[in-house]
Amino acid sequence: MPEKTILGDLKILETYVFYDGPRVFSCISLTDQIYLALWAAEGADGDDWLYLPISKSRLEMVRSGGIALRAAVEWPEGFTFRVFLPHRPGSLDSVEPISSSEIPEEWLPEEGYCLDLATHTLPLADPESVIETKARQESRTRLRLRVKLPKFSRSEAPARAIGALLLQTQAVYDNLGYALREITPSQRGKIPADVTGQTAISMVGASAASFMLEMASNELDDLLGESLFVQVTEKLIELLDMNLEYSELASKLAEIKPRAAKSFRLLVEKFVETGGDVTVAAAGAHIPYSKRELTSEKLHEFAKTLNRLVPEDQSIEIRRRMVLYKIDTERRTFGFRDESSNPADDYEGKIDDLAWPQASHATVQEHYDVLIVGTTVIDETVGERRTKYRLMQISHISGEVR
Repeated sequence: MPEKTILGDLKILETYVFYDGPRVFSCISLTDQIYLALWAAEGADGDDWLYLPISKSRLEMVRSGGIALRAAVEWPEGFTFRVFLPHRPGSLDSVEPISSSEIPEEWLPEEGYCLDLATHTLPLADPESVIETKARQESRTRLRLRVKLPKFSRSEAPARAIGALLLQTQAVYDNLGYALREITPSQRGKIPADVTGQTAISMVGASAASFMLEMASNELDDLLGESLFVQVTEKLIELLDMNLEYSELASKLAEIKPRAAKSFRLLVEKFVETGGDVTVAAAGAHIPYSKRELTSEKLHEFAKTLNRLVPEDQSIEIRRRMVLYKIDTERRTFGFRDESSNPADDYEGKIDDLAWPQASHATVQEHYDVLIVGTTVIDETVGERRTKYRLMQISHISGEVR
């Protein structure tokens, strides 16, 4: 690092690339100015470096891979400094400002090269003992949901996926609460309001540890620390035991009745869709902190078991020539119209992995021979039946359905 320059006395914070010494690193001055330093070139008389004054937020984006190293240099937050460190003993280090347009191409990092370091961009999650204490202080049960997303190095998560996870968690609490309170709960219709009032969940925070959602019951536990919410929480932790034998799990699912069992299966499927490890934990006014650590591999196997124990209600196959009227390649969803019916029938849903190679090249308003599978399920919010459609096969009309 340069000495006796306008940058002041510097101290290394982290080294990101090391080769015969630090080559890309962050450092900080006595005045708390952070710099991102990159080795630029080696010459006969000394080495050239680039020092970028950088904010904490920008540095978090760079170290987590949100901003590529080259982009950080080409679009700095302010001036970049060219630092020359001579080889000859006694020679003075030099620093001069340089604009990004003046930086030689050969000094720039490779296009698209990114760091990929886990970066906490939210406050760190409270330890287990603190959660237990808060539960007692608040006299209500607290629930934690930790999701380790493989594509995110920062403490971030896609709102759509996390939103769906939260909705399904609430649906499980409502359905389990209904099953625990009623001997013969209805398999259709809305869950009574006095049940959903007791099983309502409040979001109380998000924190870093991959991505941690902090939740709590809306209502307080009673003097003995009991409530319908507590019973549901204990049942959920019990069902998420990956060590349960097949017969034990089948027995426990039978106890909570089909509606709640299917709701639980859907929650596990939402866990699987995150693609990462999931931890579910809870603590109450009179219950100790307990958790289930669910790896992505175990979740996949658990979901398969649940699909055997709690299958979908009914499946139908639709083989027909239809017109594609919409497709979303990002969400992998489709919309086909059967014009042979009067009025025309529309089918919308997800594209299966088997059909994706052909579907990804499909053109809107063209006709295709398709195989669509419809599965009847119970809508979690009202308990009514509805049909989900999945595109299994697709071929242009010039070919045959395969």
